[in-house]
Amino acid sequence: MKLICVLFAICLATLAGGLPRNLAPTIVTETSPVPTHPMDDPDWIPPTAPTHEKDRDYWLATGQYRLRQQLAAHSEPNVRVAKNVIIFIGDGLSIPTLAATRVYIGGEEQELSFERFPHTGLAKTYCINYQVSDSACTAAAILMGVKNNYGTIGVSGHVPLHNCPLSLLESNRLTSILAYAQQDGRSTGIVTNTRITHATPAVAYATAGARYWEDDTELPANGGGGCVDIATQLIHGTVGQNLTVVLGGGSRHFYPSGTLDRNGEPGRRQDGRNLVDEWISTMAERELRARFVHDRAGLAAIDAGQVDRLFGLFRGNHMSYRLLADQNHEPSLAEMTASALQLLKRNDRGFVLLVEGGLIDPAHHANLARLALDETVELHRAVEQAVTAMGGSGSDQQQEETLILVTADHSHTLTIGGYPVRGNDILSTGDFSRLDRMPFFTLTYANGMSYFDHFHETGGRRNPADMVDRHHDPTFTFPAAVPYEDETHGGDDVAVFARGPWAHLFSGLYEQHVIGHGLLYAACLGPEEFERSEACQERMRGSASTTGCCWIVLMLSALFLVWREVSLSKY
Repeated sequence: MKLICVLFAICLATLAGGLPRNLAPTIVTETSPVPTHPMDDPDWIPPTAPTHEKDRDYWLATGQYRLRQQLAAHSEPNVRVAKNVIIFIGDGLSIPTLAATRVYIGGEEQELSFERFPHTGLAKTYCINYQVSDSACTAAAILMGVKNNYGTIGVSGHVPLHNCPLSLLESNRLTSILAYAQQDGRSTGIVTNTRITHATPAVAYATAGARYWEDDTELPANGGGGCVDIATQLIHGTVGQNLTVVLGGGSRHFYPSGTLDRNGEPGRRQDGRNLVDEWISTMAERELRARFVHDRAGLAAIDAGQVDRLFGLFRGNHMSYRLLADQNHEPSLAEMTASALQLLKRNDRGFVLLVEGGLIDPAHHANLARLALDETVELHRAVEQAVTAMGGSGSDQQQEETLILVTADHSHTLTIGGYPVRGNDILSTGDFSRLDRMPFFTLTYANGMSYFDHFHETGGRRNPADMVDRHHDPTFTFPAAVPYEDETHGGDDVAVFARGPWAHLFSGLYEQHVIGHGLLYAACLGPEEFERSEACQERMRGSASTTGCCWIVLMLSALFLVWREVSLSKY
């Protein structure tokens, strides 16, 4: 037994001695270096909390106030037909992005405009063939009520990515809420600060085997095999040509290569077509008062009462991040939303508007956390603008008949980590590692190219203390743990916020495509076999009665004209 114990002890000693020294944890002892960060000092005392928050009565009072708000919101659910539907999609608007943006705009206790909505839920975002989704399959879930394959536009899961022939089959094509709204006589519009042909807006009006077919240069090599690029579908497609308002970026997909758009940026189409000119000609043939605009001044000059159709392209590619934009030239997301609503509200039948805060996503992909948070603020302002335009917080009929839903298509890998003190700058370092004896940023990414900005080639972190004078620069990249050519989306659930008719349907946890079904139900849209509310059935009966009356009037008028002709023929 003694021999066994001795051998066991020798084995343990050998294993311990064989461990790589750089994997052993740093133990803080009496001989450890002098503290280099306040939080490394054993005598460090956290800062005091705000004075009013120390009082228990503050928390009791605010808790009761919020409870009363929720009781009021849930006491009498709004079960009217949503005559108007406004869908806001924050591209990549993860829950950590929301939390970080609150601190960015003023503090942990702040709320974004849509976070005050009375009904919230969580949506599961996977595609049918990917755990972590993209904006195409998630847009199909939200706008069409169907989950499909990664990267495909407006087609069912029977269509693999890049498959043209299967995307042409009518049985594989899906219908968006904007298409249903047009069939019902309602106005429709799309606002985005990305390319108008990008994945999310494209799903509203186009079908394609790949989200990348934005113009003819990306179609399959055999001339497209009968498939039509997304930009052309916006101008000549059944849904696209009937959109009342279209505002965004991406003019390069509408102008031929070798020419410049109205902002002096080059086109890239190889078929020689100028789709903007084609849109103007088509609208003239239909005797519609149409306006094309390319800058903020042109948009501001629009008189909604004198325009039937509005088309705006403000950049060749995506529009600029608001912090970096020429704000005299490019309109903000809130300004575009306001202009769209001015036109859409003229239709007494109602409208459906899709608004995408699309620049949160590319900012995250580049590990540009400050720009991602700032673009979230832009979305917050656009939602605030829409709420005000549709009646604010009052109880007038317009507000009561408008469903506003805010959600994200997918998440990102941004995290809020460490133990930063209350009120700490969200863009700065917030805690200190006692292992490598350096501070670290509160905001970090799981992956991305910024890995190379924050790690030495030989291993180990670069000291963030040497970077803190740059962390407010919009182009400063925040650290990533794994090198990757483009920071990835995240697979976690996303938040859903809703107010207005049937907003309570969006409470709970559900598959993302359920959002699409909730929108159709609330708006009294979709196929006849879909569920209908009592208010919807009454609306449909009213429409049928109105239609019947119109037919009776027309028939009586026709009979009168026949009788009159017969009577006159006698003389």
